[in-house]
Amino acid sequence: MNKYIGLLGKLHVHPLLWLIGGMAVLTAHFKQLCLLFFIVLVHELGHAAAAAFFSWRVKRILLLPFGGVAEVEEHGNRPFREEWIVTLAGPAQHLWLGAAACFFWKAGWMDDGSWELFFHYNVAVFGLNLLPVWPLDGGKLLFLLLSYRRPFSEAHRNMVAISAAVLVAGVILLLVAAPRQLELWVIAAFLAHAVWQEWKQHPYIVMRFLLERYYGKKGDYTRLQTITASAEERISAVLHRFYRGQKHAIEVTGGSGERMTLDENELLHAFFAEKRTDAPLGALIY
Repeated sequence: MNKYIGLLGKLHVHPLLWLIGGMAVLTAHFKQLCLLFFIVLVHELGHAAAAAFFSWRVKRILLLPFGGVAEVEEHGNRPFREEWIVTLAGPAQHLWLGAAACFFWKAGWMDDGSWELFFHYNVAVFGLNLLPVWPLDGGKLLFLLLSYRRPFSEAHRNMVAISAAVLVAGVILLLVAAPRQLELWVIAAFLAHAVWQEWKQHPYIVMRFLLERYYGKKGDYTRLQTITASAEERISAVLHRFYRGQKHAIEVTGGSGERMTLDENELLHAFFAEKRTDAPLGALIY
């Protein structure tokens, strides 16, 4: 129980939420602000509680106007089942929130105006978070889907590209349908910055994923993935072909047709411990 209570001490409010909160106070929308803050808080605590249940290392819980980010120390090497549950735990909170609010309204404990406002905000935060744009929950679900069938590095690049495309389409739609909605433009600007930062940090994110495989807690691998590579291929290039949630056997083919198999730990050790970043695979055999 203490690990769940301790999550409250990790709460941080993003400046963007303070900005929108200030705008709400100036325009006499304090009630709306409180409802929105409560929905966002419950949403993000859902993520954090699920992460704590699986003993993930939660760094902080950052609250945003449309959801939040539970920053963890896990870097793509936890079981898929855990990642699915932690990601979906946020959107799942909106289901019981809506049901509870409906019950209070039916019982006469919530007036019509408050019910309509709560329902609008609850649906808006729920729907926005499911958009396939990083770092929204929809973007994380997209990343999980892509990384289930593709190497981690490739899946991350594809996820960022799709996020950017969806965001561009959203901005075009916003220009046509609601060009004066300042709150939506602020959110779009935040997402654009987040996607750009994710793209710039791609090499670091892949390296963090590999470091976790080498130094961190070993994952529960359910499948063996064979990677075929020539003896001349660089170790670093082969590491970029690693999948999440799978154990790798590297089948090395030589110039005369001979084949030898390396374990993934041999590549990781050569890359991180021996610093042989640009060495060919053949150097580990011959």
